[in-house]
Amino acid sequence: MYTTLIVDDEQLMLRYLEKNLNLLSPDFCVTGIACDGLEAIELLEKQSFDLVITDIKMPEMDGLNLAKYIGDTCKHTKVIIISGYNDFEYARTAIKYGVSDYLLKPISDNSLVETLSSVKEYLKEEAKNKHSPTRDYASHFTNEEQLKNTFLSAIIKNNQDDIQPLYSFIKNKDMIFTKSYSCILLLSIDDLSLLLYDKGIYYSSYRYELVRQCQLYCKNHDIGFTYDSEGYPILLITEDSEDQVLLLANSIYKDIRDNSWDNNQVHITGAIGCLVSDTMKLSHSYITAMESFALTLKDVKSPISSNHFFSYQNFIHEVHALCEALYYDYVSKNNIKAASNMLLYVNLFEEKINTASILKYGSYLIRYVSRKCNIKSQFIRCAFNELMKGINQIIVADAIDKKHAQELLLQAFKALDHDKILNTLPEASRLIENAKEYICTHYEEQISLMSVADYLDINPTYLSNLFHKVIGEPYTKYIARIRMEKAVLLLKSNPNEKIYVIAEKTGFVSAKHFNHVFKKFYGVTPTEYIKG
Repeated sequence: MYTTLIVDDEQLMLRYLEKNLNLLSPDFCVTGIACDGLEAIELLEKQSFDLVITDIKMPEMDGLNLAKYIGDTCKHTKVIIISGYNDFEYARTAIKYGVSDYLLKPISDNSLVETLSSVKEYLKEEAKNKHSPTRDYASHFTNEEQLKNTFLSAIIKNNQDDIQPLYSFIKNKDMIFTKSYSCILLLSIDDLSLLLYDKGIYYSSYRYELVRQCQLYCKNHDIGFTYDSEGYPILLITEDSEDQVLLLANSIYKDIRDNSWDNNQVHITGAIGCLVSDTMKLSHSYITAMESFALTLKDVKSPISSNHFFSYQNFIHEVHALCEALYYDYVSKNNIKAASNMLLYVNLFEEKINTASILKYGSYLIRYVSRKCNIKSQFIRCAFNELMKGINQIIVADAIDKKHAQELLLQAFKALDHDKILNTLPEASRLIENAKEYICTHYEEQISLMSVADYLDINPTYLSNLFHKVIGEPYTKYIARIRMEKAVLLLKSNPNEKIYVIAEKTGFVSAKHFNHVFKKFYGVTPTEYIKG
């Protein structure tokens, strides 16, 4: 599934693509939406996207400048531009910035499907060149262990380009990859114990250490091993009978759990996927193991078995459905819907609501949405820190009920979308003062947020955040307010001045636009204002 960011200031187009992209091409999933280029950059700094579909004409930053930014900073992200302008210069600039395709409005479903198909093939080829071993397997792999682990990884990731040649190579060498029955053992750090042990500070180093220890254990015990994109260790358990597989999986889990950390403060959770007799179905065993982690919310003892998975399928389905709904709320930035869905999520708590249950359910939701949207680690940490901050406030207030739990989880959930943390206040205040000074001396010119940011030598997204945080309003509203204040002074000092002259002196390209903005601010036209 390829993650996709939609960027368009037209709400109809934005919502159409958001709701229909996956239907038109099931390989693409919308994991972010933005109304202009600057919003898109904010998301690109927080999440990783395989594809960006952007309109060309937007306020603040247009599609071409966004494409240039992506080409400079996100080398592996593909860009499709949608434009209502059949202009050769636009197309030529788009090609210069490495845009994958340039579609003219109104776009048809067929043309979009065709373009997405081309992008998919490009992404597949790029991933194959980046991750796949060379086709000269005999010289590439130095031992059977490396070959088997690569084959396991290809199966889990469903990488068809590698599965067939690796399978043939293993068969030709008479290697035994799996016995009669197999399953996947998936391991993870228990977030609840980690949050409590480290007092709310989330360290990814624990996860790297778990992968390292599992890798070493599997090497010493001749067990197939790989890990997924989230860093979950994946162990291949295979034996000649179903009972032997389960006994071995339990034994391996206990060995790794008991020898991971001396202080025993950080716990290891494990989930055993369904048993399979067909090697190619190991990906299904991996999926059931991953979904079984939802049962940590019910305190099912690790390692969670496939029997637990089938016994609690209704609960797993409910958790998955609500996490999917909240993930969609995150993408669409629908805070009202998120609040109602969060209350439904809190209603899943079966035990009395307490700090432990809030931490468990909060951690699971943060992980779920972060995994779906490829959210970067620093923003995941923000969400965990917000979760712990809320827990500490509840402990101090000594008050906890469903409403408190809903509000707390909602705050942690929203923290995934928080703006980048600003630098120290003195620096922020200094930059804003310099920006205000520049605007007040250049308001009569066609200055944009980018031109002010260039003058200050800072990132435009960072400057946009500063306006929101320090001044309390976006840049566009601030400069419009300054221009209106200057316009009123000019009108008062010279009531007989032509309106188009006032418009020019306050940075407007036309008297019509000036009149429109003036009436929006003061409720009357400039002429009516002078008469009044």
